[in-house]
Amino acid sequence: MKRNFKVDAEKLFDSIDRRQFPVCTQVTLSHGICDSRCISCPIGRLNYGDADEATKAEFNPQSRKFMSFEIFIRVADEVAQYPYAWLRMHARGEPLLHPRFVDMVRYAKTAGVYLVQAFTDAITLNEKKSIAILEAGLDVLECSVHGHVETYEQLMRNGKFEQVRDNVIRFIQLRDKLGAKTQVVVSAVDQPKFQHDKEAQRAFWNQYADQVIYRPYHSWGNRIDGACSAIPEIRHACSQLWNRCTVGPTGKVLACFNSWSEREEEVLGDLDKPGQTIAQIWQSHRYADIRQNHVDGNYSLPCCASCKDWTGSAWGQGSYEYLLNAKLGL
Repeated sequence: MKRNFKVDAEKLFDSIDRRQFPVCTQVTLSHGICDSRCISCPIGRLNYGDADEATKAEFNPQSRKFMSFEIFIRVADEVAQYPYAWLRMHARGEPLLHPRFVDMVRYAKTAGVYLVQAFTDAITLNEKKSIAILEAGLDVLECSVHGHVETYEQLMRNGKFEQVRDNVIRFIQLRDKLGAKTQVVVSAVDQPKFQHDKEAQRAFWNQYADQVIYRPYHSWGNRIDGACSAIPEIRHACSQLWNRCTVGPTGKVLACFNSWSEREEEVLGDLDKPGQTIAQIWQSHRYADIRQNHVDGNYSLPCCASCKDWTGSAWGQGSYEYLLNAKLGL
């Protein structure tokens, strides 16, 4: 949708610093590798066997991979140079399944990254791994617990509700016993089949977690049919282009976290190439042109042109950064 007024895309940055480097750098540790079968996630549907044909083709067995430790080091070392920037371990799979997850957390914190945050379905969050994660210095662990007593199995389809519940509670207890600073967020996708169990889930986890939050039910780049709610007539600019940089498993820097297939036109740089840095890519003319096109209503990237998920790309008090800063005090 084109607009009748001109907005300078550069003015949407919160500060001059953030023009130089993104506040959030997201790394894809486990591409297509997960131990859950959530109905709200393409990988979960793939695992369960009810993914659409396009997702099956996109995530064939040969495509599934872990990020190398060498690529991760490059990312962490660069993020550590910016005192306001944080590192997020998320996207396309279960981070805790990466064989060097704990080493990565430890490395990032030792390198000087001020805030390291990760997601998990908590299935493998046993006592040994919990202690290792806490000792490595992870700042925030978000546990995806979609559903509660009546709805968990309908939504996550892994048969692990009691195990996940006990793992998360034990993690929090170990955190308190060890005097670690890791904050725990419990989240769920705010989807239709969850609604009648939502308040019971909220009441239960408010007893344990530092925050309980609900995420928009979105389509993951049109990979989940019927997931988006009504789309407003007037489209706002997507905050990702100003706040978040996503790095794929092989080091490709992507315009959108939904660019899972890493189409050439949606790849903005490659950290596996000598001399390329996140800062260089973030400040590039190409990135600037994409941002300006976006605020002008010219959605030049395929992922933007067909996007139904932009309503969940929140600014201000709806953002994850607001949760970290204002609610968790980080």
